[in-house]
Amino acid sequence: MDKRKKTVVGIDPGSTSAFAILDLKGKVLEVFSEKHMGSKEIIKRISDIGKPVLVATDKEKLPSSVEEIGRSFGSEIFTPEEDMSVHGKKEITRKHDYENLHERDALAAALNAYNSFKNKFRNIEARMDDLNLQELTPEVKESVVIGKAKNVSEAVETVLGGHEEDEDQDEEIKKEVETDLEEKIDNYRKMVIQERKDKKKLKEHNRKLKKKVEELEDEASKAKLEKNKAEEGIRKELMKDKEVKKLERNLRSKGKRIENLEGERRELENYIDRLKTFEELRKEGKVPVRELDELTEESLASEGRELSLHNSIIYTERLKGGEGSLIDTLKENGVEALITEMDDEQADEFVSKGIYVSSPDELELKERNGVKYIDGEDVGSIRKEDRESFIGWLKRYRDRDV
Repeated sequence: MDKRKKTVVGIDPGSTSAFAILDLKGKVLEVFSEKHMGSKEIIKRISDIGKPVLVATDKEKLPSSVEEIGRSFGSEIFTPEEDMSVHGKKEITRKHDYENLHERDALAAALNAYNSFKNKFRNIEARMDDLNLQELTPEVKESVVIGKAKNVSEAVETVLGGHEEDEDQDEEIKKEVETDLEEKIDNYRKMVIQERKDKKKLKEHNRKLKKKVEELEDEASKAKLEKNKAEEGIRKELMKDKEVKKLERNLRSKGKRIENLEGERRELENYIDRLKTFEELRKEGKVPVRELDELTEESLASEGRELSLHNSIIYTERLKGGEGSLIDTLKENGVEALITEMDDEQADEFVSKGIYVSSPDELELKERNGVKYIDGEDVGSIRKEDRESFIGWLKRYRDRDV
């Protein structure tokens, strides 16, 4: 027999998921919300507190994710006859604390479901007092609510007989958690191997760039020397108009070439400084952010050719192209997270494919030498339903070999 505390749970699914948990006397035990919190994590958090008898929503049409969570616990699923109004949700939750509208909606769903069964619960409590079996009251309430028993007498017999079903369900949840942990460990090993490859590639790329800068500096020095010689020749041949004009043309051409070479040198120096900044940030345990003005398949391919995008975070102001093709390209390049503005429906699509998504105003983007980055401690509310996974990923990112 499952001895966990019996509860009533209200769930508000979506980009930011929330749940509220009551005991069978209507006391609020927990109210929690987090961005893009997957069903497995919601199930685990609810299970840590108790065993739901009722799983409820504030919508007339039952969301599939709420149905999935309710089935996983074998709970009775409660939906109102019509969508709860904003006024109704404010009124039913006015005596309770919550941090955002998602938590309010989840709490309203739980309280509404409890109120619908409150009289039945009180009748059961009175009957159990008469039988002097108060310790069995939660299990009897559960049996009656989920339909295992038609009345209190039958529920008492069922509870006293015991059930193995709940124990089997606990074992199944435990196996799911263990499997998820093994997958995370395997992904971490792959991430470490890829990071070592990226480090080697970065060092080689840096060496080639330094060599190119030296060659450009040598070419610029020779060009300056040629310019000086040309100026000297102009002074000597000042009276020869034809030769003067020729030398002036050469001088202008070489002057322009020098400007171009200087521009290329400055660009390469800036690029090397950017790479150095990337490396410094990684050694300090910070997470560099790759910045693209516009996210397209072409811009991802161009950025990936210069330096692997594997295990990277990309910040962009605009997405251009189909969501499916962009997600596939991000996955092919090993991109882990995306910082941009998008609606919840779009965000859900990216998250469902393993790409973390956050709005720029949900975390603090810092900058060093033109390179944006984030601290693991500064992730703020980034996709709260996966925040544990995301913070864990950042921690592994910072702790890997640099």
